[in-house]
Amino acid sequence: MAGRPAKPVALCGDSKLTKAEKQAREEAEKKYKGVGKLVYRCPSDLVTKREKDLYKFIVKHLKSSGILNDLDIEIIKSTVFCIISMNDANEFIRKHNTVLTDENGKFYKNPAVNIYKDFHAMYLSNSIRLGLSPADRAKLSVIDIKNKQLEEDPLLKALKNRR
Repeated sequence: MAGRPAKPVALCGDSKLTKAEKQAREEAEKKYKGVGKLVYRCPSDLVTKREKDLYKFIVKHLKSSGILNDLDIEIIKSTVFCIISMNDANEFIRKHNTVLTDENGKFYKNPAVNIYKDFHAMYLSNSIRLGLSPADRAKLSVIDIKNKQLEEDPLLKALKNRR
């Protein structure tokens, strides 16, 4: 599969999808979405307070989007691990700098720089999948506003009540 990973339709905003394509994708996503009960509970294999707090923070802020389900638990845990590892590497870099010297006075790059870079790449990948980027959050807010407007539309309300 080449190209960028597909995003949930809710994160696509006013994309180039036709109305029929969008509806088909929404139906397919509903079919595969699954249950969303366990995702809102902190997994038992997250043991430190730092891991638990970060997991709860991410889930809390994504709950209103309605895009999470139990299948997302592992990617959220992976994201938590990436953030913690990035922070640990960054702390080491701040303490020891990006360039170190060996016992002979030769300079070399702090290994924590590569560690940070690797976990940052994984974090960015996870962020795209979870809709954590500023652009994705902006799209979600636009979708929320449109949905609210549709719910409050008097004509649509009257048509719904007519059934």
